[in-house]
Amino acid sequence: MSDAAVKRPPILTGACLYLGLLAAVISTRAVTVVSSWNAENRAADVSGALRVLRDAGMGADAAESAYKVLVTVIAVLAAAGAVFAVFTARGDRASRVGMTVTVGIAGFATFVGALGATFFLAMLGALAVVFTIRLWTGEIRTYFRTLAGHPPPPPKVEVATPVDVATPVPAAAPERLPAEQPWPPQQAWPVQQQWPPHDPSRREPLPKPVAIAVWTALGGSALAIGASALWLLVVSLGFDYDAVMEQGGPGTGMIGSEEEFDVAMRFVTVLAGIAVVIGIGGLLAAIRVLVTRRSGSVPLFVMTVSALIVTVVGFPIGLPWTAATIVVLVQLRTRAARAWFVKT
Repeated sequence: MSDAAVKRPPILTGACLYLGLLAAVISTRAVTVVSSWNAENRAADVSGALRVLRDAGMGADAAESAYKVLVTVIAVLAAAGAVFAVFTARGDRASRVGMTVTVGIAGFATFVGALGATFFLAMLGALAVVFTIRLWTGEIRTYFRTLAGHPPPPPKVEVATPVDVATPVPAAAPERLPAEQPWPPQQAWPVQQQWPPHDPSRREPLPKPVAIAVWTALGGSALAIGASALWLLVVSLGFDYDAVMEQGGPGTGMIGSEEEFDVAMRFVTVLAGIAVVIGIGGLLAAIRVLVTRRSGSVPLFVMTVSALIVTVVGFPIGLPWTAATIVVLVQLRTRAARAWFVKT
């Protein structure tokens, strides 16, 4: 059965998009580790993986060589997984198997710390494994089984509940008037029922869960763009380490030197730049759904999960946005929201 005869589930496009992006990030990280091996503190970033190899009986040089080979293999697998994601989204069954193997191995290796023992990388690896498993469940599994020639599942038919119909009671005959008072003749005027004109600009109202998700995404995206842009503006004016430490504030007790202060400023600045991009994407996706374009469900879901990852990495600064993204995800997964999005 051809792909044109089978409706592609929107979750397949979202899963392939996520897996492709995650594979690209993992591959880039692996290439960076190998290419900048001699840079300062690069070996310290992956000391845990090197320690495991040395504990297995390898020498220092052999452990470094084996680790570089492992990271190179991860980079190649992740890059191949990004290519497989494109063809899997188009309905290629062999690519789904290839992406499962490549991204699954690369994601699991990233999760266990092969590219560095950081929370962000562990989350990337976990998401890669979860979305890879998602390719073999639910609507995606049914879609690929149908492409393979299996009969599609029968549609669900709702059985109507029988309703008791009361026996109609004959109307009583009208009383006849006396002969001396004949019924006055009446002229029947034709009644034309006026229907309101059709307004093509009138849009179907959003279901309540969809409206909550859209307006939460709109507000959260606007606040994220504003706060992040304000931070970038303040950073462009410069920070004085001594003045900041004298004034104190949240997080200053965790900074022990000016070098750590500079690293923290760069980290927050990069995070703010990413938040601006994701905020703009979330704003556009929410507006797309707001004008009752059901095709905006996948972009909104993708932007929400991306925002969730960034807010978790930016904890505790991103805590309010973490709560907002959870609200959006919960509302998008309700039965009413899913039923509205699947309408054609």
